[in-house]
Amino acid sequence: MITFLGFLIGLIMVIIGFFAVAKTQWFLRNLGDLGEAFGAIGATWMSWKVFGLIFMGLGFAIAFDLFGRLFGGVLTTLFSIGP
Repeated sequence: MITFLGFLIGLIMVIIGFFAVAKTQWFLRNLGDLGEAFGAIGATWMSWKVFGLIFMGLGFAIAFDLFGRLFGGVLTTLFSIGP
């Protein structure tokens, strides 16, 4: 079930991810290279774009309760008792 708070948090994550992809230069200038934090050196632009895409995907999944439906369906199928 989609809740208002879940939708709002997901929407904020999608917006942040979109701006990480669209305004990579601003993120690089103000926050630095994200790849150095994870040990990837030399892909400054790509690290923010990949982060933005992943963040947008997670935000979309949270906003429309896809995690709850996916895990609920998988866990119900795996642990169901019956023939």
